[in-house]
Amino acid sequence: MRYRENTRRKKWSVLSLTILLIILAAFIAWGQWGGSPPSVAPQDNQVTQQPELSPEWTFVANGDLMLSRRVAVAMKEKGSFYPFEQMAPLLNNADLTFGNLETSLSNRGTPIPGKGIWFRCDPAAAKALKEAGYDVLSIANNHILDYDSPALLDTLEALHEQGIDPVGGGKDLEEAVQPVIKDVKGQKIAFIAATEMADIFWSYQYPRTFEAKPDLPGVQKFDADELVNTVSSLRDQVDIIVVSLHWGTEYSDYPEVYQKETAHRLVDAGAKLVIGHHPHCLQGVEMYKGSFIAYSLGNFVFDKQRRPKCWETVLVKTFFQGNDLQKVELYPVMIADEQPRPAVGDDAVRILQKMKKLSSELETSLDIDDKRGAINLVVSR
Repeated sequence: MRYRENTRRKKWSVLSLTILLIILAAFIAWGQWGGSPPSVAPQDNQVTQQPELSPEWTFVANGDLMLSRRVAVAMKEKGSFYPFEQMAPLLNNADLTFGNLETSLSNRGTPIPGKGIWFRCDPAAAKALKEAGYDVLSIANNHILDYDSPALLDTLEALHEQGIDPVGGGKDLEEAVQPVIKDVKGQKIAFIAATEMADIFWSYQYPRTFEAKPDLPGVQKFDADELVNTVSSLRDQVDIIVVSLHWGTEYSDYPEVYQKETAHRLVDAGAKLVIGHHPHCLQGVEMYKGSFIAYSLGNFVFDKQRRPKCWETVLVKTFFQGNDLQKVELYPVMIADEQPRPAVGDDAVRILQKMKKLSSELETSLDIDDKRGAINLVVSR
């Protein structure tokens, strides 16, 4: 009896081993012929979808656009597009282009008493600004109201007619502090702008400041706390926040301590780009927590000034993928004969080397060649 049971067990063992070998051979055969091993139960074929990449887009910014004095004369003699001819290819080759308009576009208004310097040009210049590629222009500065309220209102109208959004000023306080929001390839980009010169007046006989009031046209004044609050309130509503500030010390190569502190606070609150102007010369740029800060981009369209460093400037081009800042490029520019032009040769080298030095003092690395500088984003803190 035991012999039969042992024999039966041996037969079942041999049979089980044979079945296992057949199954193993089948798996090996399927693998050799590129097939997949048979499964006990049928399964649905599922294709893993790769996540769709966010769209790439670019943003270009420059400093002061002054279209009066000798620039206005050149526009009259050579055409209203003359100041932008050399730089238009770079300005137009971006998804979004921004600058600081430091001239009212109007034939009306009276010069603000006591100011001494007044900028105004024909409103037809708005068409040239549009053809140059501008989408958004800050008007929060110390010259947009040189010819008082009528000229500012004409400027707003002229820009709107060309499809250009003014930011940082308006017919009243509510409009002046209203952010401009643009949609670029599915990304919402918000702009806010302010100037620290808004509360200055030049004559006790006519103590008119540029600050917008509930019932008075004007610009948004610089208030660090208010700006930080505005950025904080916008960060969950948009993808990118750009803050334009007309601030700083004229002809200084360096930002003040309060400027660096404010710029960092704005980034901490949610700003991705901080664009400064007013000193009429270049200052260093900084990467801070993955955001880009340009403390002063200097002049851009301007007539010739006494200081040679006021003839030097840069055009900033930023590259995004979705809301992620990928790269920043600085294109060196020289202003000559009332016209900004791509800098070449020794001029380009000098401007880029200067920006490299000034930026290194802000703990930001700038790699340069003979045509442009590139920000090393890896060193952002």
